[in-house]
Amino acid sequence: MTGTGLELRELRKTYRSRGRPSVDAVRGIDLTLRSGELLGLLGPSGCGKSTTLRMIAGLEPVTGGDILVGGTSVVERPAQQRNIGVAFENYALYPPLSVAENLAFGLKARRGAARGSRGDVERKVKDIAERVGLTDLLGARPAGLSSGQKQRVSLARALIREPDVLLLDEPLSHLDAAQRDSTRRELKRIQKDLGHTTILVTHDQEEALSLADRIAVMKDGVIQQLGTPYEIYDSPANVFVADFVGEPAITLLPGIAGDGHARLSDTVRIALPVPVDEGRKVVVGIRPEDVRLTAEGGLPARVVAHEPLLESGLATLALDGVERHLVVLTDPEVRLAHDERVRVAADPGHTHVFDAETGASLR
Repeated sequence: MTGTGLELRELRKTYRSRGRPSVDAVRGIDLTLRSGELLGLLGPSGCGKSTTLRMIAGLEPVTGGDILVGGTSVVERPAQQRNIGVAFENYALYPPLSVAENLAFGLKARRGAARGSRGDVERKVKDIAERVGLTDLLGARPAGLSSGQKQRVSLARALIREPDVLLLDEPLSHLDAAQRDSTRRELKRIQKDLGHTTILVTHDQEEALSLADRIAVMKDGVIQQLGTPYEIYDSPANVFVADFVGEPAITLLPGIAGDGHARLSDTVRIALPVPVDEGRKVVVGIRPEDVRLTAEGGLPARVVAHEPLLESGLATLALDGVERHLVVLTDPEVRLAHDERVRVAADPGHTHVFDAETGASLR
């Protein structure tokens, strides 16, 4: 199986209600997905990512713009004519039906030649069950399944239609940590094996970073940045992307540029990676893994807290005269006491700098 390209052109969604201001949920999205690509649509709740997915699926009317699958517009087609598979966050399984009957339901409901014979339906059920690891559960009902198993049934039901495009709406949100890890690996394997063009809607950055070929980070109905996971993480386009992507979160420190540095307080200055106009207000971004404790040089700091995390440690430090704390990833053997004095140095090559007014990256 192979995927089909997907293109969104100036896609918009506005909700209007009598007596209330209109709400622009999606504000002119332009996206092109290559055949077989997995795109992560990442952002906080209410940013418009699920609305975008529902418009692609035909479950939400479009206010403006176009949706093209394989170069053909589908924006005027009803959902059942778009050949788009959707795996929902809440699974949406039929409780009275077995797993096999849930998988076959959509195929049996299709009309004409697309419906296929009974033997063809049974063959497809068996094939997709093998691919997704459900062979031993075909006779079970949803009530007897774990959350991970239900999610696999939901995914298999979307895949069995052999869709041109696959849409995954928060597919791992109801799973515990162990199930999330194993299901994520299986999901990536299945998607690559079958080659479906896929959009994964999620608020979980780890999910997007580990699964997606590219990521579109959304805020307030607008795509803030589109790029590979490495581009999103290493070269965030603005303060929002830098702050939203990364765990532990990036430290954002306001300052004033001058002489190749950002002055964070009367005594604290950090080297900037690019020339910035003298006196310009900036925000310096430093990820915890790009700061190190040092025996000499660097900046003096006071330990506010230190959390040993087995594989590493996480230190929260107060820089002299700087209101916001600096977070540092430490080696696992390091032990720091509250109020202990230390020195830290940031890697200028991995220091980010943003305009304080617009939030845009200055790198």
